[in-house]
Amino acid sequence: MRIGVLSDTHASGLSPGVIEKLKGLNLNLIIHCGDYTHINVVHQLKALANFYGVAGNMDPPEIREILKEKEIIEVEGRKIGIFHRYGLFFTDRKLENIFKDEEIDIYLHGHTHRLRKERKGDVYYLNPGPFPKSMFIVSLEKDKEIEVDVLRKNQGY
Repeated sequence: MRIGVLSDTHASGLSPGVIEKLKGLNLNLIIHCGDYTHINVVHQLKALANFYGVAGNMDPPEIREILKEKEIIEVEGRKIGIFHRYGLFFTDRKLENIFKDEEIDIYLHGHTHRLRKERKGDVYYLNPGPFPKSMFIVSLEKDKEIEVDVLRKNQGY
């Protein structure tokens, strides 16, 4: 399964060129880690592929009404925890506590606008940075190694 992971779009909508590039990635699932800032972005992403997302601190009430602050999904036997904001003084332990009592394989978060691809043992901590500047393609297959590729706008995705 090919999963596109985005965050922090801060836009009223995605341009036709960006939508075409996303279509060309042949994604099975899109996950957004919050701060769309306009409901149009949510609708556009839902039209492209199966979609999961969380609300961010900059999102208006109409987004907060349809998206939670955190999500846990299971894909190909892996648990993915999705969250946006964690404040200035945040540690991985605080992120882990948000999903306490869950055995998360991949933590996805946004908010900092800093790309983060880190693996601690068998657990991944990922922040795709601000879209469309950067995003991840996470490839998951049951009982196979997780693959995480960074795509950057300047690389022509």
